[in-house]
Amino acid sequence: MKHPILLPLAAFLLTACAEKTPDERAASMLRDARYALHHHLYSEARDTIFSLRRNCPTAIEARRQAILLLDSIEMNAAADSLKLVTGDEWKRLNVKKQFYERKLQEDLKSIHH
Repeated sequence: MKHPILLPLAAFLLTACAEKTPDERAASMLRDARYALHHHLYSEARDTIFSLRRNCPTAIEARRQAILLLDSIEMNAAADSLKLVTGDEWKRLNVKKQFYERKLQEDLKSIHH
């Protein structure tokens, strides 16, 4: 037996999603990226930020937030990786982590001025 309500419901959901403004779509993508970061899903978080950049070029405030979020993603990914390596690889990742810590501080300064 087919469910007659499913097709109209699916059409409604697709239309509702398509009618979101670029700012609404970008805000949703930021939430998704933050969720992925919180759960240490760094590749997914990065990909979501890159998708936001590509698909929401006019969502200026979200793009500003995405800059900071991407710095946090990179910094946390490097910090987590430091726990797994030693020697030269540890040194390389530590430099990367320190770079993103400094970059995040500079980005915060520029956004607040």
